[in-house]
Amino acid sequence: MGIDGNRQPDKTGTIEVAVPVVAPLSIGPLQLATPILQAPIAGFTDLVFRRLVRELGGCGLIYTEMVSAGGWIKGNIPPDRLVGVEDEPRPLGVQLWDREPEMVEEAARRLADLDISVIDLNFGCPKKRIMGKQGAGAQLLRDPSTIARMVAATKRGAGEIPVTAKIRLGPNSDQITAVEVARAVQEAGAAAITVHGRTARDGYGIPVDRDRIAQVVEAVQIPVIANGDVVDGASAVEILKYTGAAGVMVARRCLSAPWVFREIAAVLQGQPIPSPPTLEQQREQLLRHHEQLIELHGDPFGTVLMRKFAARYLGGVSGAKLFRSKVTVAKDAADFRRIVKDLFPTEIDLEMVVEDQTLDESCQ
Repeated sequence: MGIDGNRQPDKTGTIEVAVPVVAPLSIGPLQLATPILQAPIAGFTDLVFRRLVRELGGCGLIYTEMVSAGGWIKGNIPPDRLVGVEDEPRPLGVQLWDREPEMVEEAARRLADLDISVIDLNFGCPKKRIMGKQGAGAQLLRDPSTIARMVAATKRGAGEIPVTAKIRLGPNSDQITAVEVARAVQEAGAAAITVHGRTARDGYGIPVDRDRIAQVVEAVQIPVIANGDVVDGASAVEILKYTGAAGVMVARRCLSAPWVFREIAAVLQGQPIPSPPTLEQQREQLLRHHEQLIELHGDPFGTVLMRKFAARYLGGVSGAKLFRSKVTVAKDAADFRRIVKDLFPTEIDLEMVVEDQTLDESCQ
C-alpha cells in the first residue's frame, strides 16, 4: 500500500479524521518532494501555468504539454510546447507520443540534452486523430510488445533520465490490457507507470475503476501513480488507500483550482488544509496570468490564449456565468482587463453548480 493512516479526534473532539503517513515517491533516482503529480494537459500546462503551479506549491512533479516526437524530429511542427524549459526550475517532466521507436529515441536524446527530469510516454490518449490516423496513444494498448519497444527505445535516448509511461485500462471494457501493458513497461525498463482508471472508450464520463488500478499495483514492482477523479485531499487519500498506489496525478481539477496540490499535500502530511485563495486573490492571480501570457506571446494572441484559462475560474460562484460568457470573447488586453474589473465577482455566493467537465484534455 502507498498510504497508511491512523484516526485522531479533530479539534471538536468528536469527529475523527484520518492522518495519513505517505512514503516518499521516487522515480528512478529522482525523489519527489510530494507524491502528487500535475498531468500533462494539451493546450493548458504551458510555461505560464507551470509557473503558477510552482508558486502555489505542493506539486511534486510538473509536466509540460504533450509533445509529438515525430513532429518535432521531422521538423513538421515547431517545439512550441517546450518554450522556456531550458531555464525552468526542476524537476520537470515532458510527455512524448508517437508509435515509432526511432522517433521517441531521438526525441529523448534531445530532451536529455535539455536536462529534463523525467520523460513520459503517452499510451492513453483516446483522441481519434491520435488513435486512428496516427495509430498511437491508447491505440497501442492493444499491442504491449510495441509499447515495450517504445519504452526501450526511449531509454536508449534518455541515458540516465528516468522513463515512465501513462496508460488507460485498455481500448474498451472488452479489452482490459492494463496489467499486461504494465508488465511490458516494467520489463522494458520504465521507472514508474501512471494508470488512468478508465478505458479509451470511456472518455471521462464514468467514475474511475479503482479495482483495476489496484490490479496493476499488485502486478508490478515499479511505482504506480493513480490518475482520475482526484479533486481534493479526501479523494487523493481514498484512491491511494484503496489501490495501494505510490502517488496521484491531478488533471482537470488543477485547471480550475491550481492550489489543489498544496491542499492534497497538507492532507497527506497530516497538516491543516490551507484556505483557498479569496476571490480578490483569485482575481489578482488571473490578471498576473494574463499579463505573463501577453509578455510571452504579445497581444491579442496572449489574450486569446488566456480566455480558456479564465473560463475555468469561479466554479460554483454566483456571477460566474456572465463573467465567463464575456471573458471568453475578450478581443485584446484592454478588453480583458475591463471585463475582469467589471464582472469578476468579489463576494462568495455558492450555488449548486456542476463544474464543466467537457474540456477536451483527452491527451492528459
